[in-house]
Amino acid sequence: MKKWMIALGATASILALSACNNDKADNSEVIAETSAGNITQDELYEAMKDRFGEEVLRELVYEKVLSEKYEVTDEEVQERLDELKQQLGPQFDSAMAQSGFKNEEQLSQTLRISMLQEKAAMESVEVTDEEIQEYYDEMKPEIRASHILVADEETANEVKKKLDEGADFAELATEYSTDPGSAQNGGDLDWFGAGAMLPEFEEAAYSLEVNEISEPVESMYGFHIIKVTDKKDKEPFEDMKAELKQEVRLSKVNEEAAVDTAVQKELDNANIKVKDSNLKNTFEKEKETETEEQS
Repeated sequence: MKKWMIALGATASILALSACNNDKADNSEVIAETSAGNITQDELYEAMKDRFGEEVLRELVYEKVLSEKYEVTDEEVQERLDELKQQLGPQFDSAMAQSGFKNEEQLSQTLRISMLQEKAAMESVEVTDEEIQEYYDEMKPEIRASHILVADEETANEVKKKLDEGADFAELATEYSTDPGSAQNGGDLDWFGAGAMLPEFEEAAYSLEVNEISEPVESMYGFHIIKVTDKKDKEPFEDMKAELKQEVRLSKVNEEAAVDTAVQKELDNANIKVKDSNLKNTFEKEKETETEEQS
């Protein structure tokens, strides 16, 4: 994930504490008792604010300011989440945990904010007809494929031998594949386009004809045996032009500097004033960083 996608590892806890802090006049409620002394709600809130306060404040302000002008629907967030799941495959849960997310809800919140940032950056991006045409010429139409993922090359060769002898691909996928998302569907990965899969997987899949089966293909997840089951024809340029323009614009803003500049512009227009003395420099630091990067 990109640097500008804010980490939300402690957000839920801090927001809950923040709500309690605002709702109650007395924050001395004991939330943990020990033989050495008690921990109050106020002590916990202040400790978490010291550790995560600036990070969470930025997240809250970004969402508040950007949501005023741009919209990201639940459907758009779910689509981005599904893309991420497809790209990470069986490693999705571990990758999510390593990034500090407790569940998909927290990850979805981060995706929503990053998509708001994208839309802010895309506002000022200019795209020419020549750039759209070039993108169209280089793009690959979607294909549909199935795969059997195994842990080692020896098993992959064993499965490939059975396929060469006429065994059913779907049955072997159900029996051998370690990818739980596709194994139960006979290895089917549904339709996907360029950039959705790992480079080595994509290169092998796009080189196959319909119903052709690949040799074992190694990736970070193990060894894949791929079967292309269908291919789409590339749609006419004019029918895709509006969609292509959006994709070219998005490719241009997939740079940290472009997003940072666009978001900072929106923050400047929002006239942010931080009242908490401990957090008052949160957004001043961002301005200094942006100035240093531009110089």
